[in-house]
Amino acid sequence: MPPKKKVAEEDTSVSKSARFGRVKNTLKMGLVGLPNVGKSSLFNLLTKQSVAAENFPFCTIDPSEAKCSVPDQRFQYLVDLWKPPSVVPAMLSVWDIAGLIKGASEGAGLGNDFLSHIAAVDGIFHVIRCFEDDAVVHVDDSVDPVRDLETIQGELCAKDLKFLDKAMEEE
Repeated sequence: MPPKKKVAEEDTSVSKSARFGRVKNTLKMGLVGLPNVGKSSLFNLLTKQSVAAENFPFCTIDPSEAKCSVPDQRFQYLVDLWKPPSVVPAMLSVWDIAGLIKGASEGAGLGNDFLSHIAAVDGIFHVIRCFEDDAVVHVDDSVDPVRDLETIQGELCAKDLKFLDKAMEEE
C-alpha cells in the first residue's frame, strides 16, 4: 500500500463561492402565479388530489403539498432487467402556493408568507392565465399573459434583491 499523501494545511486554489441548490435526492416544485389562473386545478390534476379551487382570489392561503409519481417506461424495463431488492420509482413533490399580486415583495396580499413558501421549494412552475372567461375573476380585470408574467418576475426579483441587500449589509 503506498504511503498517504500529506494534506496541505490550506488550499488557496479552491474558491469560497456560494453553493447553489440543495444537495438531496428529492425535488420540491411550487406552482406560482397570480390568483385565479389555475394553480390549484393544475395541482389537483398532477397529484390526483381535491384541494379547493374556487373562483375568488386567495382561495389558497396555506400551501398544499402532495407527491406524484414521475412515469417513465424505462423504469419498469430496468427493474425487470436487474431485479433489484427494492423498487422505488421517481417521485415529485408539488406545492400549490397562494396567488401572488403586485406589491407582494412589499407585503401586499399574502406578501412575505407567499414569498417564504416559494423559498422553501427547489424550483417553480409559472402558471399564467391565457384564457378568457367572464365567470372567472382576474385580479387585474383583464387577461394579459405578458403583463402577468412580468408581475411575477418583478415581485420575485424584488424579494431576491432585498435578500441580497440584507446579506451584503451583514458582511
